[in-house]
Amino acid sequence: MYLIAFFLIFVFGIPVVSAQNHITLAEIDGLHEKSELQSEYQSITLQIEKILADNPNQYQWQWRQARAQYSLAKKVSESKSKYYDLCVLHSSRAIELQPGSAISYFYRGLCLGKQGEMKGVWASLRIIEPFEDDMKRAVELDPKVNHAGPHRALGKLYLELPFFLGGDSDKSVFHLKEAVRLAPDYAENHLELAQVLVKKNNSNEARESIHKLMQLTDNNQDEKLISLREEGIKLLENLSP
Repeated sequence: MYLIAFFLIFVFGIPVVSAQNHITLAEIDGLHEKSELQSEYQSITLQIEKILADNPNQYQWQWRQARAQYSLAKKVSESKSKYYDLCVLHSSRAIELQPGSAISYFYRGLCLGKQGEMKGVWASLRIIEPFEDDMKRAVELDPKVNHAGPHRALGKLYLELPFFLGGDSDKSVFHLKEAVRLAPDYAENHLELAQVLVKKNNSNEARESIHKLMQLTDNNQDEKLISLREEGIKLLENLSP
């Protein structure tokens, strides 16, 4: 085997990858970014599972497995809770291994929130408080993580909650403006800010956010960006003159 490998490399310049070699962090990030299908995310989770079987104490792989499970949960029509549970499990392990990992808190918070939505228990502080705590901790550690994701998540939380459970449109505006400030080129931040500004009847600022969203999504073929653009157009059409 070694002679064959040496011959291939020496004569043809063909690199031979051992079956024991694993995909790198950068490669898995690239795959995740390009993936759209359920089968693609399933493949990613299986690849990371093999790596964690040999190296369970690698927090970088633990939070990436949480991310993959979260993405997979959004694609499946059944057993979503199973994948959100796995997301919480792996992100919690990542936090145990590296308490300073902002993105691990971010994904644990996201999946706790999704579990709550599925069970219809957003009215329960048992779900709201852990979500809020994880996102606030992520903000403390790295507010720019995932395109200012923790601020974006908190902004959405305070927008969607009824006031008697902590809903607060002013808090929502604050966090979403922070998200825009920290990640101004991320289209979703502008859409989320526009939505809360519309709710507060601040038409002028809402238009500014929507126009920025339009600029960021202009002539783009990405399905997610097209969807964000369509939502922005609907908001703009419903704004008072």
